[in-house]
Parts: sequence; C-alpha cells; structure tokens
Amino acid sequence: MKTSSFIFTKISKTALYLAFFLTPLFFLPFTQNVLNSPKQILLLGLVLLSSITWLISQVGQKKIILRGNKLFSFVLLLVLGFFSISTFLSVWPSASFWGWPLGITDSFVTIFSFLLLVFLSVNVFTKEKEIFFAIFLLLTSGVLTGVFLIFQLYGIFILPFDFSKIISFNTLGSVYQAGIFFAVLLPISLVLAFRIKKPIFYGIFSILLALVILIDFGSAWLVLLFGILTLTILGLSDPQGKIKGSWAGVLMGLLVLSFFFLLFPLRFTGFPELPIQVSPGIVSEGRILTKVYQQGIKNALFGSGPGTFIFDYSKHRSPLLNQTIFWGTRFSSGSSEFLDWFITKGALAGFSLLFLLGLAIYFGIKHLTEANDYRGMKIGFLSSAVALFGAGFLSPFSFTLWFIFWVVIAGLLFYNSREIKINLVPYFRRTVFSGIFLAIIIFGLFLLFFQTQKYLGEVYYTQGIKFVQKEHIDQGIKAIQKATLLNPKTDVYWQNLAQLYLAKANLIAQDQELSAERKWQLVQENISNGVKSLNQAITLAPFNVANWNVRGFFYRSLIGIENAGEIALESYRRASELEPASPFPYGEMGRVYILMAQNFRKEKMIAKEKEFLDLAVENLQKAINLKSDYAPAHYLMAVAYDQQGRGEEAIAKLEDLQKAFPQDIGISFQLGMLYWRKERIEQAQGEFEKVVKLNPNYSNALYMLGLVYDKKGEKEKAIKQFEKVLELNPKNQEVEKILENLKKGLSALEGITPSQPPIGSTPPEIQR
Repeated sequence: MKTSSFIFTKISKTALYLAFFLTPLFFLPFTQNVLNSPKQILLLGLVLLSSITWLISQVGQKKIILRGNKLFSFVLLLVLGFFSISTFLSVWPSASFWGWPLGITDSFVTIFSFLLLVFLSVNVFTKEKEIFFAIFLLLTSGVLTGVFLIFQLYGIFILPFDFSKIISFNTLGSVYQAGIFFAVLLPISLVLAFRIKKPIFYGIFSILLALVILIDFGSAWLVLLFGILTLTILGLSDPQGKIKGSWAGVLMGLLVLSFFFLLFPLRFTGFPELPIQVSPGIVSEGRILTKVYQQGIKNALFGSGPGTFIFDYSKHRSPLLNQTIFWGTRFSSGSSEFLDWFITKGALAGFSLLFLLGLAIYFGIKHLTEANDYRGMKIGFLSSAVALFGAGFLSPFSFTLWFIFWVVIAGLLFYNSREIKINLVPYFRRTVFSGIFLAIIIFGLFLLFFQTQKYLGEVYYTQGIKFVQKEHIDQGIKAIQKATLLNPKTDVYWQNLAQLYLAKANLIAQDQELSAERKWQLVQENISNGVKSLNQAITLAPFNVANWNVRGFFYRSLIGIENAGEIALESYRRASELEPASPFPYGEMGRVYILMAQNFRKEKMIAKEKEFLDLAVENLQKAINLKSDYAPAHYLMAVAYDQQGRGEEAIAKLEDLQKAFPQDIGISFQLGMLYWRKERIEQAQGEFEKVVKLNPNYSNALYMLGLVYDKKGEKEKAIKQFEKVLELNPKNQEVEKILENLKKGLSALEGITPSQPPIGSTPPEIQR
C-alpha cells in the first residue's frame, strides 16, 4: 500500500510540475481564442489529476495531512464564496460560471482552478526543494515564452499559423501584459540568481531583464520598481543582517534603470516596434463603477457578474469617447484588474481579494526573520507579491498573469503553513472522507467534461466562420449549428447563425434556376430559421446590445414584409437603451424610417411618408448630437432632405461632409447620386470616376458611371462599365438587359426600373 501511495504522490507532483511549466507556454490553434480557453482546460485537467491522485495517496496512508494557515484559508474561502455569489447573481450566470462567451479568465471555473492550484501547491509540495523546482520550471517557461516573443517582435515567425504571423502574438497575452509578467518574475529570478549562484539562474535573470527593457512599457517598469524597492527595503541580508555589497550594487542598478526608463520613455535604435495598446482609463472606469453601484445594493455588494464588464462599459461609457477613433469599440476589460473586480464582482469580492494579497504580504514580512537555505525565495515571493499589488491597479490581467498571481500567493502560504493530521482509521471518518473525495471527483470531472464540450463547440464555430469567409455559406451554417448543439447558451453562435440564414435567403432570392414557388419556399424557410436563431440569442442575453443591433439589421433587411420595420425600430430603441452613448442605433433608426417612408410613397400614403421622414431627421440629429462627425448620419440626413424635396440642402450637406472625409467613397458615391438626380451630369460623372479610381471593383459606382456615359451618348464607354459590373456580378439579369439595350442603340434603362441599395457603417456584430 505504501508503494501505491508513493506512486500516486509522484503522479500528483508531476501534474503540478507540468502545470507550472506548461501554463505560460500552452496554446491551441483550433479556436479564435487560442490562448485563454486552452490554458484553462489544461490547468483544470492537471489540477484535477493532481488532486485526485493526492487524495488517493492520503487514503493509502490511512491519514490526511493538511498544510495551511487558518486565517489564510478563511480569506481564500471568502474570495471563492463572494465570487460564487457574484456568479449566481450575475446578469448572465451561466456565462459567468463557464466563461463562454464572455472572458474565460474571468469565470468561476477559472477561479476554482486557481484556488485548487493554491491548495495543492501547499499540500502536495511538502519540501522546500519541491517548491523551488516548481518555480524553476515556471522561470524556465517564462524565459522560453520571452525568447519566442523576441522572435515575434522582430518579425521572425517560427510558427506556421496565420494568426501567429503578427508581431503582437505571444503565449502570455498582449505584449504589454507579457512585459508585466516578466517584471513580476524578475524579483524571484534575481533572488535565485544570487542565492544559488549558478549560470543558468544568472541567464534567466538576464533574459527577463532584457525582455523588460525591449518592451519598455511604463507600467512594467513601475511594477518592477515596486518589486525592487521591496527587495531593497527588506535587504537580502544574511541571518546576522549584513547586507552583501554585490546585492546592494545590483539593487541600486535596477532602481536607477527603472527610474531612468520611467522618466525617459524613449525607444532606442534597434528596439522593436510595438503594437498600440488601448483600454478605458482609470477615470472612465471610476465613472462606470459609480454608475454600476448606483443601480442598487446588489450591484454594490456583488457587482454585475464575472466577465460582464463589456455590458457595463456599453451602458455607462462617456459620450466624450465618441470624439476618439475608439468610439465604436466595446472593451471587455478596463485598465485596472482590481477596479474591474470591484465593478463586476462587487465590493465584497474586491476587498476580500485585496485583503488576501495584503495578508500574504504581511505574513511574508512577519516570518522573514526565520533563517534557512531558502530564505531568499521567501523574499522573492514577497517582492513579487508587492509587484503584483501594483500591477493589479495598472493593468488588466491575462490568464498567465492571474496564474503567476496565485502562484505567488501559494508560495507565501507555503512558508506560513502548519500541519494538521486527521486519522482515517475510525469508520465514520473514512466514510465522511470517502463522501467528500467522491464529491470532489464528480464535481471536477463535471467541470472538465462540460468545459471541454464547450471548447469543441468553439472549434466548430471557428470552422464555420472560416467557411463563411470563403463564401461557403451552407458549410458555415452546418458547422455553427454543431456549435449550438455543443454549447447552446452562447448567444454569439445564434446571432451569427441568424445572419447566415438571412444571407442564404438573399442568395436564394437571386437564384434564377429555381422556380418561383420553390424559391419562395426556401426563402421563407431560411428567414424563419433566422428569426428563431435571433429569438434564441435575445432570450439568452437580452442585455447584450449586439443581439439587438443584429435583430435590427435582420428586420431592416426585410422592410416591405409586414411589421418588419416596426420590429427593426423596436430593436434599435432597445439597443439605444443598452448603449446610450453610441450614435449607431439612432442612425439606424433614421435609416429604417427612411426605408419605411419610401414604402409609404409607393403606396401613395403621403402623410405617413412625411411623418416618417420627420422622424428620420429627428433620430439622425440625435446621432449627430452624440458624434458630430458621424458620417452615416450626415449621409442619411442628406437622403432624408432629398426625399423631403430639399435637394439643394441635401447636396450642401454631403459637400460639407466630403470636405471632412475626402477619401470616403460612400460619401462620394451618394453625392454623385444626388448630382445625378438633379441632372448635374458633369459633377455626377466626376464623383463616380473618383469612386472607381479609389475602388475599381465598386459595382454601384461602375453601374452609375455607365448610366452617365449613356446619358451623354458615349455608348462604348457605357458598355465597358456594365461589362465590368457583369464580371463582378455574374448572371445579373438587370445588367444583362442593360448591355443588350446598349448594343441595340437603346437607352440603358429601357424597360428597367433600377434599384439603389442603401449604404452605411456597421458595428462588429453585423457580418458584411
């Protein structure tokens, strides 16, 4: 029995060692999120394997030996408890629990995995040399990720995947989060380098320092400064308190280096170019925090729910951001991880997390007087804890940054633990322990099984997106349908599925080989499937503005069908409530009113037409009030003016807009259309030629340029334009008829009523 217990203990330790080494390095290329979800499943699987084999080894010894600290353990349970309540009370509990489709890192499954890692690190590793080896593996892994990052930053792409062929890709998160990761590891590596005094540790320290210098990120330098200051204040002294000269020299050098790069943030020759990092500032986050807490005591205590920052940001962001190029960006996290916790998990979870980190630092300082061979490691953990305290206020955390956070907590707890032995010989105790053991195994396997299933759903979803990008809509629909079967509570799957059904309905409507009856049947079938998918997305996440925008787009595309316009307007109104600072829903309401007014004109309902055009102008003005340079609203305002009979005002509107956006081909095209309708042919020709010059494959502009040439009697030029249109749009019967007319010497539009599709900008959830 002792032999089997020894084997299971070895397996448990090996699983933990693998977790320390592989977590920073691991990724899989099969989904859009190549980092966080694979890392989470890997860590969950390894800590479950470690916990199960550790429990079996304890049974084999007929006793349980628990190591820990009562106060530490109580606070850890507080963090887990408050996080659990926040998950349960979340606006989207299932997404906060699993992380799909919200942030995988900010989910109950992830925090459970991390806390299990802390427990196992303290109980499976019983000797200092074991925790030392685990940290050595982590540092080695960090160096390997850093070397890979250097290759990436200098454009040396060693991986074959398309997503990896950009300088910003690495296995840690963003380049700047990687910089903070290296800065947090530096104090530990420095301690080991001067304590162990072996070349490999000097090499690790040197590489990590070089990486921080190359990335040269202000927050990373500040984080490093916190860690080095902690080392300096405490002093890496021997038990008698004598500070070694070499230590003092290195510490002073690092302090000077940190202050230099903080005060003079210069990029020297040979430094790699870095991607731009954008996130909401502290002031914006503070505003969002205030707004969330004003919604009630539940939000103040437990937040809006893990992973839900993106919804809080959409609802409460400042309209001032509309004056920046990031006005349409929805951020899933802020610039401070700890502030994010207060927003999404509430005050109780936020303060408990800070108290835990503070407690770890307190115990680390309190027990520094204990002298042993690994005293330096204790100071290393303590310095990294202080560095992480600063990092939490200065940056959002990636999965790997959270991993190092909990490793540091585990390291400090390891040095402040006491043993408790529980004898399992009594029958009652064995029974209770067996029940707990079985419950843990079942719960762990439940998490692993369903999280793996959700990951497979994401694999199918990614395949579906790739099919659609290659214009294989049927295959894309089938793949995303499989994703919905594996993970039916992910709204983005249903959201995209609805748009694919709409796209397929449009393709069927243009298919000239189908009979009218069959075409009508298939179009109705796909529209019906699209409606069902939309309803499912809305039911799952009615608080997600993206679902309402897609619903508005879907029904806007069906205007002419009974109630489609009203449903589109209702959808955009709901979107405006969920994202009140965005001009987009007001602009789209203006567009819908214009389209509905056009229908009323066809039906000779003049009063209704006038009413809806007035409503269009009213909503478009709201969009412009929110964002004065919002081009789609200005364009649509010109369209509304034109349809109100205010043609010259419409032209003046677009001419002013064109001065602000001279390269916007959409504006030039619409200005050309207004010139055309006012029979200002030469000016129309100039605009359409400008558009074609900027985009030779712009079918609408080629079409209109052909009509201009036809109007001027230049038949050969007109034929060339329409032949190009037909090349871009094969089997288009309208264009074929136009070419036939031109070749017979007739007017291009003889016997034809042309159509003009509206144009505009769309948010990312609308698939073009």
